[in-house]
Amino acid sequence: MFGSEIDLIQGPSDPFAYDAFQCQFPGCNARYRRKEHLKRHEASKHTQQQVFPCSICGRQFTRSDTLQRHVRKQHKITEPLNRARRACVSCHAGKSRCEGGVPCEECVRRNIQCSFQDHASVAEEPYPSSLAPPSSSLNHAKSQLYYWEKRKQYVHHYFEVFHPCWPFIHKGSFNVRQETPLLLHSIVAIGMWTMGERSAQSAAMELHGKLDFAIRDQREKWDASEVEGPGSTCFWPIATYQAILLHVIFSILTKSESIVNLDLKVSISAAHLLLLKSLVGSCRRLGMFFYPNMLARYKEADLPSFVWVGVEEIKRFNITLYKLCVKLSNASLEGRPLLPASELQFPLPSNDPLWNSVGRDEWEANIKEENSVSLSDNIQAKWISKFADVLEFLGL
Repeated sequence: MFGSEIDLIQGPSDPFAYDAFQCQFPGCNARYRRKEHLKRHEASKHTQQQVFPCSICGRQFTRSDTLQRHVRKQHKITEPLNRARRACVSCHAGKSRCEGGVPCEECVRRNIQCSFQDHASVAEEPYPSSLAPPSSSLNHAKSQLYYWEKRKQYVHHYFEVFHPCWPFIHKGSFNVRQETPLLLHSIVAIGMWTMGERSAQSAAMELHGKLDFAIRDQREKWDASEVEGPGSTCFWPIATYQAILLHVIFSILTKSESIVNLDLKVSISAAHLLLLKSLVGSCRRLGMFFYPNMLARYKEADLPSFVWVGVEEIKRFNITLYKLCVKLSNASLEGRPLLPASELQFPLPSNDPLWNSVGRDEWEANIKEENSVSLSDNIQAKWISKFADVLEFLGL
């Protein structure tokens, strides 16, 4: 998982080894996480043999106009194509490892359609007008730098203020330039709002409105709550579901009487309640609350750190979803649980220090042998559902 995808399969076996492949050309110190990125760098910077891949079938061309003719003739597409993504649509949406190829190995294993067309997400531009660069005289490069620096600032504030209360995004692998726009902007919106500054909160509301339109406009692409046939073998659009959950939480934050109320002790609007119900229903239909389904997304050959973070991310997302539903049940759902504890058929998250590690040193200091995930052991005795009566009695 690690952000939008795993870049560590061919490198060292820890999630912070980001410099496995170094350029060998004299005087060049460029380093890359994946071998294909190094090859692309060498071709464009040293050999001047740039490659233009087809984002649909994977075929490569040495000239962009040749690629465009191929796309028009073979795929009957006339609009301009973006450069190929590093992961196919399904793997990108599910934050799974993608080794390339059409179809990729992961899509073959899951028996689902594989495509390298653009990932459905909210558009990256325009950014909220109140956060635009301070001067229109700035050139494009400086504007982009300003744009990214502002994002990083609000993402940092999100992890400093909001994340300790609701820690379901993996901080150690989060990368501003690699995450899907929908998830990134949902995090940015909360980061802006929790700063408490009027201008930042105004920009956050503007961004929230754009996200709301994008989420509802693309509903057929993520809402599995009423779709016939989906099951645990379908890909899980984790990044999209994380973004929607944050989007709902944001809508509750803005209703708070205080500037920042991270306890979320308020009701939810009817529109966002329907959105939350669709999210819970989609997770239920896709089998995301069932631990054996979490394990089935991985193979024995996968890196242990990759498996641990991936499983932990699903568990923590589910726990956050459950906690939110519990907080809202009395005020908005007439006491009826939207997500009962009896459905949480997986063990509790483990090792908070390891989950919150942000560097190799922290990771190595906090990792423990018992944190390895056994793909053959569903540890059913530790499932939260086994203690559902106790949790519901305590109102948890």
